[in-house]
Amino acid sequence: MSHAPGIAAFTQAAPAAQRQAFLDAAGTLKAAASAARLDAMVVIAPDHFSNFFMANMPACCVSLNERYSGPVEDWLGVPRMDVPGAPGLADLIMRHAYGRGIEPAGAAQTELEHSVIVPLSLVTPAFDIPVVWVMMNCQVPPLMSLPRCHELGRAIRAAIDASGLRVGVLGSGGLSHAPGAAEADRLDEAFDREFLSMLDRGDLDAILSIPAARLDEAGFGAWEVRLWVAAMGAAHDRRPRTLAYEPIEAWDTGCAVAIFDGAGR
Repeated sequence: MSHAPGIAAFTQAAPAAQRQAFLDAAGTLKAAASAARLDAMVVIAPDHFSNFFMANMPACCVSLNERYSGPVEDWLGVPRMDVPGAPGLADLIMRHAYGRGIEPAGAAQTELEHSVIVPLSLVTPAFDIPVVWVMMNCQVPPLMSLPRCHELGRAIRAAIDASGLRVGVLGSGGLSHAPGAAEADRLDEAFDREFLSMLDRGDLDAILSIPAARLDEAGFGAWEVRLWVAAMGAAHDRRPRTLAYEPIEAWDTGCAVAIFDGAGR
């Protein structure tokens, strides 16, 4: 799902119909999470220079926190709070990733930002479910390839299966946007709809073959489709379906919500 800061910071700026369609779809995720009686939630999300910076930006990083604090953005409109972590599950994710030839960094003192807080505020608004933040760099090229992102998702799924826990996975990011850029108000609706069409068809090969140049054309925020691809890897045997797509210019983002709840491919 999308994590545009405006979802929380200036909710009412979006046209009512678009806003409600997005929030209703997020409500479907909330209901599914509640029904699942989750033990933990893995949030696959980027870091917008809140913990990692140009001089030290890992390709991916598993947060090993016992507890998190956040959001770091005091303008987000969400009160600062503590959120429980799940370090045991985080350690399992690290081990399974390394076993598949992917070497994420690990960090035990990350602070939460909007990429994690916004989706959690909509899906698990009590913030009482232990969280593992798997950070994927979508800010500073070079970035992980789409097939590599999918393989990281498969490692996350293997760790979840080995944990014996009931775990939800949230892929948080995208779709088209270019925050702060001159073209920030020009969303690439054609890209967004084609990506979601491929997702709904379960066409993994097509998604993994999206050219990097096409992602660039959709705005550098579209690099965050990597989080969706990792979530596909984690879902694996569940078929996705789009719940909502709205090109919300007031939030500077092509906003989408999807759920993986169908029979296996």
